Amino acid sequence: MALTELQLPIKSNFYAKLQDAANKLDKVMVEYDRISEFIGRIDTDDLDAMGVAAGQVRTDLVGFRTAIDQMLSLWNGNAVSEPSVAPAEAIDRIRWIY
Repeated sequence: MALTELQLPIKSNFYAKLQDAANKLDKVMVEYDRISEFIGRIDTDDLDAMGVAAGQVRTDLVGFRTAIDQMLSLWNGNAVSEPSVAPAEAIDRIRWIY
């Protein structure tokens, strides 16, 4: 449905909003890359030292990194195999961690 004359944004505002959205998304993807690298550097000894119990939390951490890596892969134009856990589910598990 076409916008009315009153609903149409000013072209410069329209471009500015698009550029702002693109910049925010780019910034988020750079941050996701850093998070994935950080999680990748954490090993079992580090998790033990922090007192992270073996089991579901560690499994969820792997799922979280996988979800991030798959988003990054798509971002970079690469193919992604079907995930064993939906990215939204993996992220929700981390969001609601103990």
